[in-house]
Amino acid sequence: MQLSYWEKKFFFYHRHLIICGAGFTGLSAAIYYKRKFPGRKILVLEKSPINGGASTKNAGFACFGSASELLANLKEESEAAVFELVEKRWKGLQNLRQLLGDEAIGYTHTHGFELFPADDRNYAHCLAQLDYLNAQLKTITGENAFLTADEKINQFGFAGVQHVLENKAEGLVDTGKMYSSLLALARETGVDIFNGVQISSYAENSTGVLLETSAGSISCDLFLVANNGFAATLLPQIRTVPARAQVLLTAPIKNLPVCGAFHIEEGFYYFRNIDNRILLGGGRHLDFVTETTTDLFLNEAIQQRLEALLRTVILPHQEPVIEQRWTGIMGMGPEKGVLAKQLTDKTFCAVRLSGMGIALSTLLGKEIAALMGY
Repeated sequence: MQLSYWEKKFFFYHRHLIICGAGFTGLSAAIYYKRKFPGRKILVLEKSPINGGASTKNAGFACFGSASELLANLKEESEAAVFELVEKRWKGLQNLRQLLGDEAIGYTHTHGFELFPADDRNYAHCLAQLDYLNAQLKTITGENAFLTADEKINQFGFAGVQHVLENKAEGLVDTGKMYSSLLALARETGVDIFNGVQISSYAENSTGVLLETSAGSISCDLFLVANNGFAATLLPQIRTVPARAQVLLTAPIKNLPVCGAFHIEEGFYYFRNIDNRILLGGGRHLDFVTETTTDLFLNEAIQQRLEALLRTVILPHQEPVIEQRWTGIMGMGPEKGVLAKQLTDKTFCAVRLSGMGIALSTLLGKEIAALMGY
């Protein structure tokens, strides 16, 4: 692509900071950095028309981990590491609500619910550890978050579910409202955002960083990679791997009784009511190898499993119409913790949100902005 004189002068000129990725994290970093340095020119480049990763494709859970998920994490990481991350997720949710406001993100305090089918042995373990989990979480959230709630099974109309654990500290956001509000705030703050521009490579030199993009070359003083699941294309050294999530959405259902953020099997399945539709996602654990990809294709086997779960457990004795299916790309690492790091004097990264972008992204953006001079 050959840029004109006007395009180079008014759009593709040298910036103080360029950010790769216009997701929750990239936009948040841009906002916090611009607030501190209003005179500095900031540009966010996004390869997709809206957003290519998970920021506009997730379920909108304002959560920090179900009981079985936290206990599974404790088998792999230290107690300190697990609950430090839970605290960061919790503080991130409060930061999100403070930054944009509950109305702007469509926040509703619905509570979270973990469902346990009759053959799920995790429930006994969770029940035995409930006091321990509550004691840990009370120091973070200020309350005993988990309680038993088997009476909700019939209230929600589920089948094949024997036990329910409720989380009083969780809620939901409207992902579309949240992204639109964050996008508007970034632009109001004075951040430039270009969509449809993909960065293919970058190189540091004596004057800054030179980016090669699908729209030509552009330079900057500082460069931030915040494209999460796609980060390895630019930063293969940081050990970030993509993780694809499968999602389906039903047509509207009259008198739908389901209300809350629902988790099954250590959070590998999740669903909610959005506009009287069931949004159901997950199943990555059924095929980890195939789902470690940036290809936005449907996995037929996982989609079939999601449909079976929908028809036998969530909406039994009904014939729900599947209206949409899509995928999103998350970013994972060798551990659950996020990666906000200065890689060189001029290059930084803010990635590896491990499927907790709603909770972590605005706080991560704030932290990396501070690392860059905020």
